[in-house]
Amino acid sequence: MSKAKFDTKSKIQDVAERFIIQGGYGNFSFRDIAEAVGIKSASVHYHYRTKGDLVATVMARYTHTFSLMLPDPHNEELDAKHLLNSFIDGFKDKIVTNGDMSLCTMLTSNKPILPEPVCDELAVFYKVKLDWVTQVLVRLEQVTEEEALIKASQLLACLHGASILVQGTNDPTFFDRALSYWKIAYV
Repeated sequence: MSKAKFDTKSKIQDVAERFIIQGGYGNFSFRDIAEAVGIKSASVHYHYRTKGDLVATVMARYTHTFSLMLPDPHNEELDAKHLLNSFIDGFKDKIVTNGDMSLCTMLTSNKPILPEPVCDELAVFYKVKLDWVTQVLVRLEQVTEEEALIKASQLLACLHGASILVQGTNDPTFFDRALSYWKIAYV
């Protein structure tokens, strides 16, 4: 693929991701993306047959980038408490500091209207997060994977709930309130 085609595809994905974060799956059309990128709508269709294809690609890229940022949860040189707290702090940075909802949260809120490929990519993303947090908790608490998965599910539910509270109330203090158990337990 030529550099120009790659750059155009990347720009299209960047713009689509911004539109999704700002308002969800229904927040944009190919025409909106074309205008923002400075190309014709037909050019967006050239790279992505459907909106679902584009959003599935954006979600897959997001998952890949996110997974590359996660440290190896099995690395004994890394403190498990620090790993877990850094994960929570990273979520807080996105929600409170940047004032954004996460891509996965916005898409999850639109799940009833998402095409199957987007739902599949969304499930992959949540599995990556759950698996990683589970492995950190196995190390941290010396419990079985099943027990750690239960706690990982609770933590992710708490993180996503906190993000909704912060956005819904416009009060960033709800993040720390909602996560206080997790931060106190793993100081």
